[in-house]
Amino acid sequence: MDIYTNPQKHTYVTGITKFFLMPTDSGGIPAVAVSKRASVYISSTYTILMILIFMVGWNLIIAVIMAFWPTRKDPNRQVALVALWNSGESMNAFTLMVSYCERVILHMLGRGPKVSPPDLEAKRDSADEAGAGQRSRTSPDGISPTAEKVPLVQGGRNGTQEGASASNPKCGVSNLLWGLLFAFLALAMTVGNVVSGIFVPVQLSMGHVVPPAKDVIFYPDVLFYNRPDDNGAGRAKLNSLRAPSALRALGSIEASKVTVRDRVSVDVKTEEGSTHASYNYTVTGVDMGLQTDPGLQLRVKGECHTDETWFLGSTDKEDTYRLFGRNKTFAVARQPLVDFPPMVNFQIDENTPDESTSNTSYAMIINTSGLYSYTSGQDPWYFTDKAGSNASVAYEVRRGRPALSCWEVSRWHLNGKDVDVLNLDQLPGLKLHKLWIKDVFPYEFGAPRVVTVGRAAGPSALKSASYAMAPSYILDAEASAIKDDLERLLLGGWVSSRNVLRDTTTYDKGKIQGVTEGSGGSVPADAAKFVLQSGDVETLSVRILIAVPAILLFLFVVQKTLSCVLRHSHATKEYIIPNKKKGALNEKKDAVALVATQLFRRLYQEIPVDLGVWSHEASIIPLIYPPETKEQITKTDEKTGTETTEKPVNDAQ
Repeated sequence: MDIYTNPQKHTYVTGITKFFLMPTDSGGIPAVAVSKRASVYISSTYTILMILIFMVGWNLIIAVIMAFWPTRKDPNRQVALVALWNSGESMNAFTLMVSYCERVILHMLGRGPKVSPPDLEAKRDSADEAGAGQRSRTSPDGISPTAEKVPLVQGGRNGTQEGASASNPKCGVSNLLWGLLFAFLALAMTVGNVVSGIFVPVQLSMGHVVPPAKDVIFYPDVLFYNRPDDNGAGRAKLNSLRAPSALRALGSIEASKVTVRDRVSVDVKTEEGSTHASYNYTVTGVDMGLQTDPGLQLRVKGECHTDETWFLGSTDKEDTYRLFGRNKTFAVARQPLVDFPPMVNFQIDENTPDESTSNTSYAMIINTSGLYSYTSGQDPWYFTDKAGSNASVAYEVRRGRPALSCWEVSRWHLNGKDVDVLNLDQLPGLKLHKLWIKDVFPYEFGAPRVVTVGRAAGPSALKSASYAMAPSYILDAEASAIKDDLERLLLGGWVSSRNVLRDTTTYDKGKIQGVTEGSGGSVPADAAKFVLQSGDVETLSVRILIAVPAILLFLFVVQKTLSCVLRHSHATKEYIIPNKKKGALNEKKDAVALVATQLFRRLYQEIPVDLGVWSHEASIIPLIYPPETKEQITKTDEKTGTETTEKPVNDAQ
């Protein structure tokens, strides 16, 4: 579970045409970000497109089967073609093919219906009489019936058909295998349709990241505000500017501590009043939202231990320490009056022996000395004694709490190469914009992140502060420990490191001077190559956005091309429904003739009625056009020679 604050809408850019790279561990993925509302419509549209893809794909499979499957004059195969063509969709085709295979299996096992030769002859005679009877019926337009006996399928007792070759019905292993293949294809298309309808919309949405608007990016001029001649006013402004982001980082780990804890390794041991801690973590370019360098890594490791030798002495007003074993001392005011929360002071050793390395020494000095507690504590920072008789609380934190002496090493890593944290510009293969390389990252990561976050958070830095409520600020020493305080700061440091770029869109700059202000008060467009996190947007994969309609278009073009080629080719194939016109080219394709409307036309055409001529015999919907007549008929009387005009009667009415 990742916790973040949704940025304001004016801080990011959305739109189906606003392409960017979504950083992932495997590299950048082309993406676009849209609003939640728009994503619902797009997802629904692509679900429909997937249905159309499998619909067109199934039609293409049917067309290939109809064109190229050899029926070998076998009516059993021909009936399978009729079933497939009229199945409508793949699931129905699967059901029909399973039924077809069952019939074939029953025949192969000898369990099918038995028809004796006399019965077969009787059925043929019955079919002939039925055909003759239907021909003798009165037509719908009142024309007199004809006694001509014309069978629907012309042929003799030997099974030959006029205009067609002799049939050769078979029910063997070959038909069964073909039926199973067709059933498998239909089932595969059905399952694929269902699965794609579920998973494609899921894969379409990749997360909740969005590129920032370059006009809102701001970073303060750290060099200007770190001047030693302003009595610390500049540093106070920087801390004030960073405080909201530090508090967000610390607040987020309270809700997502388990997730963040997996990214930060902290091992703290306390024995005999002494504490030793080691930690390490990695912040990747993906964590920071870098579009240009998702593989970039900041590798951090460090150690801390309590050092009681730094404590020099204590008075009623303060405790004094000599840090890093040097002559410079540091005093921490005691808190005999309960009017201030527990806080920690951070000091960085500026006299690093080798400035070319990234090893930074720093100290953490607690100010809990003299604070009261409801409970007794044994932790080095919260060790309590019995309070005086005048105190209303039972316990008081002992004077001279030990300082925490720490060191930390930070290095940048990319493509197997690493450099010191201050030499990022020397890392080969780096595509990061120079604004971040020279003006931001050196100041953000030059000092230990735990120090930066702790200073900006102020009274909220320590975990124990959450137990000391205003206005009394009385501790719960038993529940407080160095381990919890250090872990809180380290986890907050990781979150804050991850949010370095994102925080540049949230700073309330006011009148603070920034380094990002150029012409028009914005940064270059190629400097805004990172992403923000927002629950108000959906990140969609450009690959799927393009691939789905492209596949649909491809299948549609292939289907139409195949249909056109077959329609104009001279390839011969035995016809399922024979043409009774001898020697004439059969212009009715099987694929069209098998449609129910064409089957109706073929049966209706056998009735000798003069309603007109059937047209569009190679179309899905055939029509009868009535005979052409003149609008008026002129008759001449032979005796008188006079002419009369009559309105004709339409026989088709």
